[in-house]
Amino acid sequence: PPMFRAALLSLLVVASFAPAADTHQVKLNGHTFTLPKGFTIEVAAGADMAPRPIVAAFDEKGRLYVCDSSGSNEKTAIQVEKKPHRIVRLESTKSDGKYDKQTVFVKNVMFPEGAMWLNGSLYVAAPPHIWKFTDTDNDGVADKEEIWFDGKTLTGCANDLHGPYLGPDGWIYWTKGAFAKQEYTVNGKKFSTRAAHIFRARPDGTGIEPVMTGGMDNPVDLVFTPGGDIIFSTTFFQNPRDGKRDGLIHAVYGGVYGKDHDVVYEHAWTSPQLMPPMTHMGPAAPSGLHRLESGEFGAEYANNVFCCQFNLRKVSRHVLVPTGSTYTTKDSDFVVSDNLDFHPTDVIEDADGSLLIVDTGGWYKLCCPT
Repeated sequence: PPMFRAALLSLLVVASFAPAADTHQVKLNGHTFTLPKGFTIEVAAGADMAPRPIVAAFDEKGRLYVCDSSGSNEKTAIQVEKKPHRIVRLESTKSDGKYDKQTVFVKNVMFPEGAMWLNGSLYVAAPPHIWKFTDTDNDGVADKEEIWFDGKTLTGCANDLHGPYLGPDGWIYWTKGAFAKQEYTVNGKKFSTRAAHIFRARPDGTGIEPVMTGGMDNPVDLVFTPGGDIIFSTTFFQNPRDGKRDGLIHAVYGGVYGKDHDVVYEHAWTSPQLMPPMTHMGPAAPSGLHRLESGEFGAEYANNVFCCQFNLRKVSRHVLVPTGSTYTTKDSDFVVSDNLDFHPTDVIEDADGSLLIVDTGGWYKLCCPT
């Protein structure tokens, strides 16, 4: 499965909010993609570069670090011992946005669930740890491997940990899923929890604290609005009912969110009920999330949020509409594939303003995907 690039056909095309009829189709690599008129899609890196890409991050030189799965669906206790996956560094030697050079940056890693470049190092969540990988001699291979964070829990679905993500405050954020008990010292006091959380800490690892508490199974990716609000993707913010299950949440600091599960009753509430979700998606298994930062797609797309829906074979577009103290969203499909093995897991922005969509393919069968 290749990584795909969604880009404007021409900067002269004025992008607009596209209703369903205002779409066209592109046939590519065994897929028929449906996307808004004015956009096209092309292969940015093929399976020869990264056969099963999961997540990706750029460094300041435009090199792309891709966490690449071995395809293993072995039990997590076995995978953490074998570390069967890897991280590759991809480069575009012709500077045309197509990646044609590959270096194996990290040879062996536990199941990778997030990547972030910060101050010369690549940080990768590979439960139960967040690793810090550094290439000290600039040969394209990480020769320094450090554990930046140890969550100490690893459940059967490995949804204990996703991230990390850099906040506009300079702090490092990550998410805890599953319901295994973790213990921390927060503001000098013992903090014990089975709930889901967004956590944050300073880059040196100090000052750890929960930002949000929830009963959801698997909070995955998060983005920040220009004003600093957090939007995150998650599965099971409610028990499945009436076509509702997964989606996006606007995380207010200290808020307690669904699903209604005993783990949230161990924590203090300041509201008589659980805080509501922002956007319903149904059984989407939402994963990668990105807020568009450039203006290349036109004013209508400024600060839009794009979300990978693993189960539903698409990347969706969400226009944030300020509503009271939170947001509602105008939701539409951005890129949809008819290929049953299209499973987007990450979406990030390239230096030219185009979006890179990471399609991991059909190898993953642990736990909830369909």
